[in-house]
Amino acid sequence: MKKILQKWIRSVRFWLLMLVPLSGVLTLAAKNSTDFAECYYTCCYQYMAWIFHNITGLLPFSLGEILVLTVPFALAGYVIYTVTKARKTGGKTVLKAFLNLMCTASAVLFLFTANCGMNYYRRGVGEQMGIDTKPVSAEELYQTCVYLAEKASEIREQLSEDDKGVMVLSEHTEQKAAKYVSELLGNHLSQPKSVMLSRGMSYLNITGVYFPFTFEANVNTDIPAFTIPSTMCHELAHVSGIMHEEDANFMAFLSCIESEDKEFAYSGYTMAMIYAFNALYENDRGRYETLSGVLSDGVQRDLSAQSAYWKEFETPVAEVAANINDSYLKSNSQEAGVKSYGKMVDLTIAFLKEKILEKS
Repeated sequence: MKKILQKWIRSVRFWLLMLVPLSGVLTLAAKNSTDFAECYYTCCYQYMAWIFHNITGLLPFSLGEILVLTVPFALAGYVIYTVTKARKTGGKTVLKAFLNLMCTASAVLFLFTANCGMNYYRRGVGEQMGIDTKPVSAEELYQTCVYLAEKASEIREQLSEDDKGVMVLSEHTEQKAAKYVSELLGNHLSQPKSVMLSRGMSYLNITGVYFPFTFEANVNTDIPAFTIPSTMCHELAHVSGIMHEEDANFMAFLSCIESEDKEFAYSGYTMAMIYAFNALYENDRGRYETLSGVLSDGVQRDLSAQSAYWKEFETPVAEVAANINDSYLKSNSQEAGVKSYGKMVDLTIAFLKEKILEKS
C-alpha cells in the first residue's frame, strides 16, 4: 500500500510539473493567434468564470483577500516544518519539500494562464465593437474634454454630499455595479468584493484587483466615493475576460453612463474626464488651463478631495508597487505599462464622436 501511495504521489507531481510547459504552449499559442485566444475565451473561459465567479460570489467576503493574507503564513509554517523534520530525516525531506513547492508553483502558473493570462491576447473592445480609433486632432480632444466636464458638472449638482461638500454614495453600490456591467456585456455577474484592508491597498497605490484564482473582483472602498462605481465596473470587466486596462476602463465608462443611475454616470464621466484632461495637458497646456472654468464647484471639490487623499500615500512603498504593476502589465503585452490606463481616451473620443458629438 505504501509503495502504491508513493507511486501515485510521484505521478501526481509529474503531471503537476508538466503544467509549466503546458502554460507556456498555451500562452505562446494565444500570443501568436488572436483567433486561438478568442476561441479559448468562447469555449472555456466564459463558462469557467461564470461558474466559479458566482460560487465565490456567494461569500460575503473576499476569498482572494483571505488567501493573500494566509498563504505567506502557511508557506512560512511549511518551511519551518520541513527544516525541523530535515534535522531528523536528512536531505530527502528537503528534496520532497522542494518538489512540493515546485508543483504548487506550477499549478498557480497554470491557473493564472487559464483564468487570466490568455485573455490578454484577445481582440480589443474597440475592434469587437467596431469603434474606429483614428488619430484625433487637438480640437477634437479639447471638445471631448469640454463635453465630459459639462456632463460631470451637470450630474454632480443632483448628488448627495457630506458636510465638507464632497460627494457621497448611497447604498447597494456593489449590487448596482454587477447589474450594470451584466446588462452591458450580456452575462450574469456577482457583485464585486469590498476589501477589508482597503486602506492598505491605498498604500500600495491599488484601487482594485481581479483575483484570477477565485474569479473575484476586489475593490478598495477607502478611495474617494466618486471613483468607486467606475472602479467596481472596471474590475468586473476583468472578470468578464476583458484584461487590457484601457479596454476595462472603457467598458466601465460605458457601463456607468448607460445606466440610469446618477452616481454611476457621474463616476463614469469623471473617470473619462480625468484621462482626457491628462491627455490635453500633455498636448495643449494652454487650452488645458481654460478647463477649470467649465467645472462646477462640486466637481472641483471632489477632485481636490481626491488629490488630497492620494497625497497621503506618496511613499516609497507606493512607488515600488507602481513599478511592479508597470512590469506586470508590460509582461502581458501591454507595452505602455501603467500608461495603458490612459489609452481609453482614444476609445472615448471615437465613441462620443460617433454616438453623441456629431449628433449634437
